[in-house]
Amino acid sequence: MTKASKQNKSLQRVNIGGAHAVLGMDISSFSMLHDDDQIQAIENLIRWINEALAYHSIGEPDYRWSPAGDGGYLTFASSNACRRAIDVAFSIIEKMQHPDWRPRTGESLKLRLALHSGTVQEARELGRTTNVWGMGINMAARALSVAASSQLLVSKQYFDLYIKGQREGEFAFGDVYWRTVKHGVHVEVMNANRHELGLQDAEAKDRRWQAIGGLWRKTIQEYKFLIHDTMRSSEPIAALAAAKFLLDLDERKAVQELCAMIGAATERPNASYPVQLHSLFSLMPPDVLFRVIEIATPLLMKADSIICKCGDLADSCFFPVSGTIVVDVPGQDKLIRIAPGQIIGEFSLWIPNITRTATIRTVDDSLLLAFHKDPFAKVLGDAPLVASSVYNIIKNRILENVLKSKKFFPLENGAGDDATPIPASCEKYAVGTKLDLTSSVFIVFHGRVRIDPSKRGAVVLHSTGGFGTEQAVGIISDIGSPDGSEAIVLEETVAIKISHDTLRSLQKFDSVGNAWSALCGERLRAIGRSQRHPAKD
Repeated sequence: MTKASKQNKSLQRVNIGGAHAVLGMDISSFSMLHDDDQIQAIENLIRWINEALAYHSIGEPDYRWSPAGDGGYLTFASSNACRRAIDVAFSIIEKMQHPDWRPRTGESLKLRLALHSGTVQEARELGRTTNVWGMGINMAARALSVAASSQLLVSKQYFDLYIKGQREGEFAFGDVYWRTVKHGVHVEVMNANRHELGLQDAEAKDRRWQAIGGLWRKTIQEYKFLIHDTMRSSEPIAALAAAKFLLDLDERKAVQELCAMIGAATERPNASYPVQLHSLFSLMPPDVLFRVIEIATPLLMKADSIICKCGDLADSCFFPVSGTIVVDVPGQDKLIRIAPGQIIGEFSLWIPNITRTATIRTVDDSLLLAFHKDPFAKVLGDAPLVASSVYNIIKNRILENVLKSKKFFPLENGAGDDATPIPASCEKYAVGTKLDLTSSVFIVFHGRVRIDPSKRGAVVLHSTGGFGTEQAVGIISDIGSPDGSEAIVLEETVAIKISHDTLRSLQKFDSVGNAWSALCGERLRAIGRSQRHPAKD
């Protein structure tokens, strides 16, 4: 037959479709072989497959080969070939157990095999003539994923179609058992052997549930890999999240090493990844950071879930690890995206009874680390130097928010951008504290204070910590200073303190001067109303 006639015959081959037997196989521990041996292993596997097919008189029209990495799938086209698929499998196993080639390790190759019967469809393939797809291939792959090394698993579907009541005496089969595989799909499989070929049933039963311990070990190893990868990628929060899950698996040593590579350690271990610093967690000695990981709560949240709602009591803070998370601020049309690793809700760690100022939700499936304020405060209480540093971070964030407020400091056209930062402090004031308004202005971020400049009608000023709720106490402006000489703290209050000299210097900018004159006018009206309608005790 000429080359052209062979090509024409190939083109005339009818594509298969419908229910067919599929034999899947792959080489165990393939990636551990030397590169040259990997190539030789695949070449020898293909040779063994060809010899097995030829031995059982299965010609080229009666099968399709779909390569897949370190193995592949044989789909049998004719009814007779489907029936002989199990014989082909044992012939391949025989060649594997008595090989004429071995890798340089000296050990023979080990294969896993799975045989199934299901619906397939042959169609045109990119870069090749055709390929085979369908549930038959998929289920063979899923059965193969739970096969042990040197084992042939046969699905109940193949057994019922081609073995039951026909060839049961030729082979030995174990009991049918269930395995749940990819996407929660269930497969019914049984161990198969013939004489000394394949795993004997007792040995197969011994190995059947190795996945339980293997999965535990693999999970631990995967989390260690994730710590390595996240640290090398400069993402310490993601590393801490991996460490939390690893700690739940009782792997303390790897977590302690990570804490020494992120925390404030005097000596660093010889880890496989670099040191990474974090503005909050790198302030903590390794033992304190370890305790913080212990109290962390991983939150696995579905898309479009509410993390916290505006107005709810704030009792925890969050660190996004993965997923898209947005903040919905009342009165703002545009959602604010929170980048992974950025802290959310940290004010709750320092300010009691503060409420959420916005709603935070997930856009897609997300993972966060949550820290409840009470256990976090307990950890910090045992490490006062760390607590002071942590609270200073929160104070600086509050300062940044208030000093950038257009309500109080609407500097125009970048005015003041190159100037020295506004000298101010953020402090917490206990109930009953008298605030001296003769030389300083206080901007209340959270809390409640009272002024009574005329002694004829007190004005109570309240702020919840929300955007735009801040209140100035001790206002000075071009049109007056209406608040009197002191204010009384009615409930624990967090406020920004700014000296008169600093504020007057800022008021030289017209935009800032006008803003404080407007605040003064509003306060005069509030004082006037309180005098006309004094509050009853």
